[in-house]
Amino acid sequence: MRTRLILGLGVVLVIAAVVAWRWSLGWHPSPTRFPVQGLSVAATDGPVDWPMVRARGADFAFVTASNGTTRDPAFEANWNGAHAAGLRHGALHIFSLCEPTADQVTAYLTTVPRAADALPAALALDFTPGCDTRPTRAQVLTAIRGFLAPAEYHDGRAMMLRISPAFEDEYRVSEAIVRPLWATRRFVEPDYLARRWRLWQANPTRRIEGVADSVAWSVAAQ
Repeated sequence: MRTRLILGLGVVLVIAAVVAWRWSLGWHPSPTRFPVQGLSVAATDGPVDWPMVRARGADFAFVTASNGTTRDPAFEANWNGAHAAGLRHGALHIFSLCEPTADQVTAYLTTVPRAADALPAALALDFTPGCDTRPTRAQVLTAIRGFLAPAEYHDGRAMMLRISPAFEDEYRVSEAIVRPLWATRRFVEPDYLARRWRLWQANPTRRIEGVADSVAWSVAAQ
């Protein structure tokens, strides 16, 4: 009898876990509270049906242009696709602590076109797999500023900083560099930055029609 109860409880827990997982894949903040929502995409997300993505509620898209010193091979297709579908779109560079800042600047500048109708570009700051380097705070802030200066000159406007909680905790970037902020925290509205965020990445693994893989889903502050 006891064995049956344990097995039954185990089955219930497994079912509950599956239901919660499936719910999490489709979750996004309420459009009533956050009417402007959108996604971030990269080559790793697979082909994107941009008209379908727009039909499923995306108002904007951030298109990965470069990751460290590597140019994203799907940037041009995604950039042009988002534009053709009528989505507001901006470029995204994923910063690496393990690669020279100058080479990262080159990868970004040789990928992203000047576009007056584009959203301000974003610089993603997080600890990435395979990179265990941890420079000092002064070194990291210098490297970030070294990227921002030429990138912002190229774009003609200030970049947004997408800062993970772990990166902010280690380097306190938002205290030192005044730029529009993009916070990242799954499900729970973030409060870890020095100033109010402009964007919140609320679900890093949302599934929507029009994209082969899960995507990072964000909302704009109101």
